[in-house]
Amino acid sequence: MAAVTIVTGFLGAGKTTRVNSWLADYPRGDVAVIVNEVGAIGIDGELLAGRARTIVEITGGCVCCVTHGELVRALQSITDAKRILVETSGAASPAAVIRAMRDADVLLDGIVTVVDATRLDELRDIDLAQEQIGYADVLVLSHADEAPEATLTNGVAVVTREHESLEQLLARRTGELPPPPPASSHAIETLALTLDGEVDEDRFAAFMEEEVARFSGRLFRIKGIVSVAGLEPRMLVQGVADHVDVTFLPNGPRTSRLVLVGFGLDAEPLRTAFARVSA
Repeated sequence: MAAVTIVTGFLGAGKTTRVNSWLADYPRGDVAVIVNEVGAIGIDGELLAGRARTIVEITGGCVCCVTHGELVRALQSITDAKRILVETSGAASPAAVIRAMRDADVLLDGIVTVVDATRLDELRDIDLAQEQIGYADVLVLSHADEAPEATLTNGVAVVTREHESLEQLLARRTGELPPPPPASSHAIETLALTLDGEVDEDRFAAFMEEEVARFSGRLFRIKGIVSVAGLEPRMLVQGVADHVDVTFLPNGPRTSRLVLVGFGLDAEPLRTAFARVSA
């Protein structure tokens, strides 16, 4: 099964330029690209065609709504690529694209959001741009040389200004979590929950199923590294919207941290409930 990476970002962020540079790192037969453009005529697919195994252009509507079914069929039709890149239109909500991944029964391997570093102040007031940032596993700052002081984080993502390969960026996601971002007045909230010790497995499961689940409609991302009493490897908890996966990391510091990214989060009850999962 091919790994699927969503490349999103607001209008004019530089997604196609970055996808084109990433394709140069792969043999031509390894990667398929699905490009969504809201207009009736596609342009970006032609720009990428020389480097990809397969190009599927979806035009005439956004894959997050009008052409959702077309995206599902395109994903199901590509069976021989090692990786599929889905470049969304700048007007697409990542949440609906993720639902298409599930409908197509394919593996979502990561969400990369490209952000124009020169437009950060403007983007903070655009709900869709904030949503795209909130979902990111990897935040790529384009035009970073024009805004050397610009900083951005969602509390869980790898952030880069460099032209690293896509594989390098995705590989770095399993490292330690970044420090919590400073408080901000814009829509995205990042809540870091910490314990200086291990968690009880049953109490932690109940916390995820009962406390965190109450905010499922308002969560973009969940990421945590959790030490469970009686279990040597640490759990890497990663969630997108209402879907959570657990994998394992080598033994390390016996501390536990969970980061929630969303909006309308009720911080104090969540902190109180997380404190009770201690072993």
